[in-house]
Amino acid sequence: MKCLVLPPHRDVTLVPEAPDGWHCVDVARDFYRRVFAADEVEAAAKKREDSPATAQSMRELLLLRSAQSLWAREGSSRHTALRAQGAVLTAISGPPCGVHLRLDDVALDGGTTERSVDVLRAMDLPAAYADDLTRAVEQLAGAEHVRLWLERDLQLPAAAWLARACPAQVPLEVAGPFAAQHREVLARLPVFQRAVFVDAAPLRWRVTTDVRSHEPSRLVWIPEGLQLQRGGRDRGLPADSHDGASGGLPRGDRGGRGPADPVHGAPGTFVPEAVRGFTGGDRWAGHVSLESLLHPDALVDSGCEVAIVGFCAFSDASWLDPLGGRVAHASLAQGTRRLRDAGVRVVAEWWLGAPGVDEAALDATFDALDREPWFDHVAGVRPFHWTRAPAGAERPFLWRDVRLGAPPEDRDLARSLPFEHARAIPESRLPQVLTGLANRLLARAPLSPGRVAAACLPDGTPTWNADARPRAIVLDADCALVQLPASLDGAPRPSWYATNLRTGGVLAMDARLAPALSRLTRPREVASVLGAVPEAQREKLVDTLVARAVLMRVNG
Repeated sequence: MKCLVLPPHRDVTLVPEAPDGWHCVDVARDFYRRVFAADEVEAAAKKREDSPATAQSMRELLLLRSAQSLWAREGSSRHTALRAQGAVLTAISGPPCGVHLRLDDVALDGGTTERSVDVLRAMDLPAAYADDLTRAVEQLAGAEHVRLWLERDLQLPAAAWLARACPAQVPLEVAGPFAAQHREVLARLPVFQRAVFVDAAPLRWRVTTDVRSHEPSRLVWIPEGLQLQRGGRDRGLPADSHDGASGGLPRGDRGGRGPADPVHGAPGTFVPEAVRGFTGGDRWAGHVSLESLLHPDALVDSGCEVAIVGFCAFSDASWLDPLGGRVAHASLAQGTRRLRDAGVRVVAEWWLGAPGVDEAALDATFDALDREPWFDHVAGVRPFHWTRAPAGAERPFLWRDVRLGAPPEDRDLARSLPFEHARAIPESRLPQVLTGLANRLLARAPLSPGRVAAACLPDGTPTWNADARPRAIVLDADCALVQLPASLDGAPRPSWYATNLRTGGVLAMDARLAPALSRLTRPREVASVLGAVPEAQREKLVDTLVARAVLMRVNG
């Protein structure tokens, strides 16, 4: 038996299709199914309730109970379920764990996945998925062959542990996009020295619509940076995609060449049959270049259902894409209109920190998004990085007057290169700008819960009939009210809190009001819910709770 081993922590919303002749040992999926099971979440919550209260244990308990509440709520949307899932991962991977999990990221105690010495050290730190790794190794003892699949750097601590624990008599291979990008460094690490690094066709993934059961949907996922050849006979190798440039491709007449994106063969040539070769003709969702929207009929013909694009800025004449290319307003509007008419959803990611894009340009871009629905959904913001080109590829970036540097010497697995540009936002200020702009976008509409595939699909959030004078109130779709046995600072007194997993806000609640509000999952008249509150104070209280994303005003 040949075993294809998929370590955690990867996109929790994707289910792989095992290649012919391979048995898939999906450790990541096994881990997610275990920790998101109702009895496992309840056990994690009870453990914290029954232990001496600390600030950490109470914050973790708040996350776990909030997730349970939102999962149990009738009509809970896909995005709400994903936010609850992220809350569980955060809660179960706190100290003493040394690998801290988020829905779409990991953090290492005192280190980074861009530094191999930190990855090796993280192998022996406590991790929430440690038992799942041990169980996986038991399946490998009788294997004919083991191939570790490295999709992203987030999997490195678990992958290194599995490589070290793989039975010595079993041949070991390493493959996948991240392994192909960084094989020279990885091959020198002690845990991978006996492994053979192989080029292999990229896996085909399907998006799951139920994040806890992981039953796949009909949609095939096109990863960021996937290179497909004409006709789909050779699926190619994806470039490294973590926090890097979009898989888009400049046209031949824009000056510059690079690896093909999912809907192009050679630069400037649109090849929808390459996508059909990869998807088997099924409908798909995934990443395309901004310029691909200028070819709406080809996207539709290829089976596209959700197209995800990146942009950096809006100017008087064009949109700036993450490669430094420009797309004219009129052409983009025409393409997105045709896609919308055909039922294709266009989701945009805003990349901040690109060369030549200062804060004034970001303000102008925000205003443009407010004036006109250029995209069906703006998923959120992400930092721009000058991605290191994969071996053998010519860099596709088109900016001029950029001064490139080298990563710090100890970051031997660096995903990007430092750069300088006269009009770029200083790196030290970028986190503040990112947070500020994300909050401004959040005030317009909900952002996606993370950079995972299912977050790009339509949300399905229940909508209540609203008018200029709403007469009823209901709990915000992403807010839960939870009673804890102690306060969030660990003081031993029962306390109620409202927490919104979309905004991250936490509000201490009056114990006389909280029980009634916690049951407010259907619209009710204000007076029937808050009758104990003096009428003169009632509207002010509702205004405060609406502003804090605890309640919504609706026309019930």
